[in-house]
Amino acid sequence: MTADATPDDEPEVSAQGEAGGEAGGEAAAPAAGELDALRKERDELFDRLARVSAEFQNFQKRVQRDRAKWTQDAVRDVLSGLLSVFDAIDLAAGSIERGADPQAVKQGVEMVREELRRQLGHQGVSAMDVAKGTPFDPERHQAIAVEEVAGLAREEVSFVARAGYTIGDLVLRPAQVGVRKPAPSPPPQPVPEQA
Repeated sequence: MTADATPDDEPEVSAQGEAGGEAGGEAAAPAAGELDALRKERDELFDRLARVSAEFQNFQKRVQRDRAKWTQDAVRDVLSGLLSVFDAIDLAAGSIERGADPQAVKQGVEMVREELRRQLGHQGVSAMDVAKGTPFDPERHQAIAVEEVAGLAREEVSFVARAGYTIGDLVLRPAQVGVRKPAPSPPPQPVPEQA
């Protein structure tokens, strides 16, 4: 209260506050119509949320079904291609049982190998190009024997025991190789002392 204020001023302020409170009361507490509108909007938002949630769950289930189908289709494609290889093996085994000429059996086995190579090629599988003298790469080669060679500048493949395969840039199976590596230089010999 200020020095100019009188006790009579307080009730006026209070009365104005109550009058203002009625006006402010409308802002603080919404009218029944506004409350119903807010409830309706809330209910609509909850309904939308429930629909979006259900749609998302359905989407997840559809993606899982699609993935399973794609996997099944991929496996079916690979295996159906391998059936022709299996048929060729059956023919080769039958010719051996009938006592076929060894040359004919050899040709049959080569046909099986070529058919398998063709089927793997359809799936993107290819043999690594590894030969004697190729630089040794531990990411693509598995060393099964190591030989130290004096005067060698780098590690290199000395022989290929088993071919390696890739599918694109991914190593499916590393090539098993023998490795030649530089021999460590001999330690310096002590110089004999002169007497």
